[in-house]
Amino acid sequence: MNGFVSMVVRRYLRSRRGFTRVVTLFSVLGILLGVAALIVVLAVMSGFRQELMDRILGVSGHATLQIAGLQAPAARILADELEKIDGVVKATPYVSGQVMVTAQGRATGAFLRGVDGDPLEGMGKNASVVGEKLGETDRLLVGSGLAAQLGLLPGGGVTLLSPEGARTIVGFIPRTGQFGVAGTFNVGMIQFDNALVLGKLEDVQRFLGRREAIDALEIRLDDPQKIEIVTPHILEVADRFAESPVDVTLIPWTVTNAEFFRALQVERVTMFIILSLIVVVAAFNIITGQMMLVNDKMSDIAILRTMGATQRQIRRIFLLNGLLLGGIGVAGGIVLGMLIVWRMAELVDLIRALTGVNLFPSEVYFLSELPGKISVTDMVNVVGMAMLLTVLASLYPAWKASKLNPVELLRRG
Repeated sequence: MNGFVSMVVRRYLRSRRGFTRVVTLFSVLGILLGVAALIVVLAVMSGFRQELMDRILGVSGHATLQIAGLQAPAARILADELEKIDGVVKATPYVSGQVMVTAQGRATGAFLRGVDGDPLEGMGKNASVVGEKLGETDRLLVGSGLAAQLGLLPGGGVTLLSPEGARTIVGFIPRTGQFGVAGTFNVGMIQFDNALVLGKLEDVQRFLGRREAIDALEIRLDDPQKIEIVTPHILEVADRFAESPVDVTLIPWTVTNAEFFRALQVERVTMFIILSLIVVVAAFNIITGQMMLVNDKMSDIAILRTMGATQRQIRRIFLLNGLLLGGIGVAGGIVLGMLIVWRMAELVDLIRALTGVNLFPSEVYFLSELPGKISVTDMVNVVGMAMLLTVLASLYPAWKASKLNPVELLRRG
């Protein structure tokens, strides 16, 4: 009897005609487009979140450890101890401050950061340098956007002015310093490339008048999600280098960027709900198409019932018929969605060429290209939601068909 049910289902899929075929076609297309739109949007949101996390945390680290009064020699020893903790990849002392950068008659504000070691280490695969890395004393790496604003090239020079100056009898005199430009760097985020200047720890300490003092240690993990597990171990080590536990402050990335990533998550859920309405509308079309099919096949239902088909078999015929329609739409949506994500960059360039409109300006979205990352969890959620709606849309027509009285149908002809 399973073969009988399958045969009838296949026949009914092919035998739709007239307006019933049109409604069925649009319901399948609706599910296809809805699933494809969900896959594309969720892939972009996932890629957007991952890219932002990699680049933001690449610059700021996964945690910031502050210890009151900590000096550079002790900070280096502390960094070595922290790197022995399982999960901690790198601990780097740094100092930072706001400065004014002037060159060739131009001036702009910037954020100066002095790091013990390579300042670009750990900033991700997108970080790149034009020119040389820091080697000599009094040399800086300037963000590519900032360098473009000031007309700087590797080998040039800049003047830094710090608001932390000295008061004299003639008034306040800001601290100034002359530095060479070793190179320019690009981390792929506009706000960093346009406002960040990197230098050696000793040079920045001397310029800012910090002597041996540091601001904090930047801690990087092999997995950002391990921060809650690693935190107690970091604090245990840090307490040994502080006069009192109250002098120790650990700020994880989940706190520093909490509102930002929470906003991304809210936007992601909202987009999922909104785009799911496309599939809901398509599911209503399935109900319409299936009810029209039931009305067209009333005589067939009566004949099948008189030949021995049970109500359960009739119900399964129309339920499977609706599920196959939904399955075709979902499968097509998966293929179309993955194809769009795969060729995302080319599609954006094509639309830009045809319309002259930049759909993804880096000044607005902070990234230089549209990211896309297909998540297995997202795929399961989309497919599960679409198939669930298809099942719900097919239940009532299947139940209605199984409850038809064959005697009354044959009497009515």
